[in-house]
Amino acid sequence: MDIRLPERRPWRIYLLAAGFSLLFCFGLYQLASPAIPAVSLKEYVLVEVQQSDIALYTDALGELFASQQLLLTAPAQGAVIEVLQRPGALVQADTAILRLDNPELDLKVQAAASNLKKMQAELSAFHAQQQSELLEQQGRLAELAALLEQAELETNLNMELVERGIAANIELQRAKLRLRQQQQKLDFEQQKFTQFSTLQKAELEQKHVQLKQLEEELNLLQKQQYKMLVTAGIAGYLQQLDVELGQSVIQGAALARVGSQQKLSARIYINQRQADQVAVGSSVIIDSRRGLIEGRIHRLEALVENGTVAAEVSLPDDLPAGLRPSLQITASVLLGERSNALYIPQQTGLRPNSSERVFVQGSAGLAQARQVRFGELSNQQLLIESGLEAGERFIAVPSDLWPDQSLLQLKHQK
Repeated sequence: MDIRLPERRPWRIYLLAAGFSLLFCFGLYQLASPAIPAVSLKEYVLVEVQQSDIALYTDALGELFASQQLLLTAPAQGAVIEVLQRPGALVQADTAILRLDNPELDLKVQAAASNLKKMQAELSAFHAQQQSELLEQQGRLAELAALLEQAELETNLNMELVERGIAANIELQRAKLRLRQQQQKLDFEQQKFTQFSTLQKAELEQKHVQLKQLEEELNLLQKQQYKMLVTAGIAGYLQQLDVELGQSVIQGAALARVGSQQKLSARIYINQRQADQVAVGSSVIIDSRRGLIEGRIHRLEALVENGTVAAEVSLPDDLPAGLRPSLQITASVLLGERSNALYIPQQTGLRPNSSERVFVQGSAGLAQARQVRFGELSNQQLLIESGLEAGERFIAVPSDLWPDQSLLQLKHQK
């Protein structure tokens, strides 16, 4: 008896063969396809692009300097006989810095004082003489006035006598003649008195002018003598001393320089690329390391030196304690404002005004390489000129640190 066995179907073999074929093809695809590097977001952080109105600032370096400075010069020729202060010393307006000596100046002061006293004595004598001559002239006028009055009485008397027929008409004419003569004498003497008074006044004024000139000359010499003790003139500190003990100096020679300690200004150096965007009156925020100070540019230099333009900034009177001239500072100068600007916080390795290849986050955990143009760095915000949109996120790492790939696999690690 024959036993018929069921036929074994080969579909399992087919399935196994198909699976092995798929695995083989996938392996071939993986070998043929370029590898996509994977990066950990624990090590590389994504930065999000922001958009808003932003004030544009440029950074600058500089230093503080005394806004009030005084150059001390020699009031007259002399020799330095005493040095009382050295550079760096804090001084008040009346603090003595140097003492000069000039014996010839002392003699000139004595001579000027003697000439003044002599002129004062001459003026007193001249005034007394004028008074005497004036009284003499006034006495002459009084005498002529009395004679005129007497002639008037005599004329009136003769007129009455003629009317009564007692006196002859010839006597009346003689009396009238004497009256006219006395009147003419009195008028002439009054003219002389007026001219004399005018002449006296002019001579007296001339004497007073001479006296004033001598007084001014003495005052000038005395001021020079007083200023031989050279004082600071303003409160602050002694910046420099230009002479040494025993040195001879001429009038007007520089002796020392004093600068204010509290009244300060700033001198900053702006990159020439942004200098044309800065104007007198532009706002400046200064970091003095003892606090932020807001100032305004009040002077811009026209020359470019070492790629920068110097500008002077006026500062408020109320400044943080501890500031001093020559202190190094950093400043942010307002250039303007840009509406709807794209920017990111400043990132290490991303350079302003450069073109960089960065990896922008996309879908399916991939980041795609993209060329991005960065603009100016403003107040720790790096502007984006092109290549990115608001809300996009990218790995803020310079392109030279990445392999030459167009895609990266982003790995989120907890």
